[in-house]
Amino acid sequence: MIEIDANDQIRILIIEHDEDHAFLEEDILREQLNCEIRVIYDRASLREDDLFFADIVLLDNTLPDAPGDELLPYIKTKTDVPVVVLTGDEQVETAVHILRGGASDFVIKSPHNVALLPRTVARVLEEYRTQKIIEKEIKEKEELNTKIETLHQILTTLAHYINNSTSTISGYAQLCEQDIFNPKRYEKLVYISIKETKKITLVLKELEKYVSSMDIRTTNYLNVPNAMFAIEDEIKRKMALIN
Repeated sequence: MIEIDANDQIRILIIEHDEDHAFLEEDILREQLNCEIRVIYDRASLREDDLFFADIVLLDNTLPDAPGDELLPYIKTKTDVPVVVLTGDEQVETAVHILRGGASDFVIKSPHNVALLPRTVARVLEEYRTQKIIEKEIKEKEELNTKIETLHQILTTLAHYINNSTSTISGYAQLCEQDIFNPKRYEKLVYISIKETKKITLVLKELEKYVSSMDIRTTNYLNVPNAMFAIEDEIKRKMALIN
């Protein structure tokens, strides 16, 4: 028995108009693969549930009510599982047409090739699953980059407000040193410095809030500008309340 994974049962959908050939396909597949099989004999009998059932589809290229090059595009709009087309046409142009149409592979119908079908199914399915793993890793990397970019943008926004306040405090502290014998002016500068300190505290709290929120972990890159505006608007609103 050919095994992709000892605990993994392959769900195979066979769409084949020739009952004898369908029997041969099913028989050899069950013999060599750990699989569950559904057999459909024409386009009219095909249901979306059959496509959702399948891990892989074996498609007859000469169905009585829908040629393979018409049914294949329909299948690909409903599921991205691999499709192996079975055809009696050995022309190179036919093979090229089948593969360009979205099939993962094709098999020429013959008693010899039916015997090779289990290995074809196992190989195509393994390639498909490997590609899925690669796509998942790429997506996870893109999501990580998005999180990093989002956090960078947030830190940049908050750093702007912190720098403004620290610069104000530093400047006013120097003015206090220059004129320590002017109580009225001194009190005013101290008041402004305390106010700016409150702004820094507010910004730091906003930093803690957004870094720990789900928004950071799930923000789509395209939504980063909106997230920045939301943070900035919230900071401005709260700063307006500081006396």
